[in-house]
Amino acid sequence: MSGPATVLLIDGDPREVETFRATLREETDVRLLVAENGKDGYAAARQERPDLIVAAEPMAGGGVLEFCRTVQADADLALGMLVIITHPGSTELKLSGLRLGIDEYLARPVEPAEIRVKLHGMLRLKRVQDQLRADKRELEQLHHVVSRSFDQLLNLLVRLLDLSLPGTAERGKKIALLAQKIAARFGVPQNFLRDLDVAARLHEIGKLVRLEPGTAGASPAEDWHYTQSTKAVMKQVDGLAEAGELVGSLYENWDGTGHPDHLQQGQIPLRCRILRVLIDFFQAVEGPGRPSLEAVLAELAEHAHTRYDPLVVVHLKAILLGGPAADLAASRVTLPITALRPGMVLAEDLYTESGLKLLARDTVISASTLAAILRRHRLEPLLQGAVVHRPAA
Repeated sequence: MSGPATVLLIDGDPREVETFRATLREETDVRLLVAENGKDGYAAARQERPDLIVAAEPMAGGGVLEFCRTVQADADLALGMLVIITHPGSTELKLSGLRLGIDEYLARPVEPAEIRVKLHGMLRLKRVQDQLRADKRELEQLHHVVSRSFDQLLNLLVRLLDLSLPGTAERGKKIALLAQKIAARFGVPQNFLRDLDVAARLHEIGKLVRLEPGTAGASPAEDWHYTQSTKAVMKQVDGLAEAGELVGSLYENWDGTGHPDHLQQGQIPLRCRILRVLIDFFQAVEGPGRPSLEAVLAELAEHAHTRYDPLVVVHLKAILLGGPAADLAASRVTLPITALRPGMVLAEDLYTESGLKLLARDTVISASTLAAILRRHRLEPLLQGAVVHRPAA
């Protein structure tokens, strides 16, 4: 709202109209428009887009609430404010107006002082609302610009990486696609997927720091070192730091023998566990001899429970080999330890965080077994939970 505020009065009573005119005559920051009935008032509102509509009851040509409903249903008028002039004691009308979203009421006989106080209060509120909406639009525009700039930066980094290490762009794209599919099976929230995508596409950028002239890349034994270089580089760029943290923990092993912090099982972020399996998968698939898909998956399975989260390996296999519709995402569920109940059947071996096997898969949980699990959980929290078979419907 810029310049004088526009107030539209819809009132068939000449005395009330004159009271409004006299009261607002000296108000240089208010422009008063008048209509005698709802039909003329709606036409004037459509043409003038008033900041505030004051509608009197009774209204010629229809009820005042029906007029207000019509105004609020009009997208061009819905942002304006509505005030109703009522008779004292119009409780039912006020209750109906409350449900409808009427902003304020004036009681007959209208007093000049009340007109000034309530109209100016409404107009100040309208200015604040307009400013908030303008700020929101500006923030949305800035967010769009920042997002577009971030995407351009990401694509530039991917392109530069691919120029030095040909194939990394396509490999990162494939890893990101599979990572999203596996993350969906685990129910990873949407707001965590952006960093997963960035980490997948840029995880090899640290190799540029460690490359010697004329070399093709780091050796497998040096893999975890390059991830620390990647992490250090990404921490310097706004919007990449969280993805850099994911890359920094890529080579933590499920059994705690990885680097750099020797995290294990549930201590390793799920997104890292997903990326680790996929990175090693593509390294094997693109390696010497071009082994078959089945052979690579079998090798990954051999290292489940040591290098890899076994459930990530299972999900990858189900996706790549086109498992049946009722696959593991539907037939198994990962539960926190406290959600286990007698009668449930383990779908995967249950391990402690230190790597000690507690129960084998297909174990039916009894009351005594559950009590033992919970005792262990209190002593050494089983952060990864337990994978159990989903009961048949």
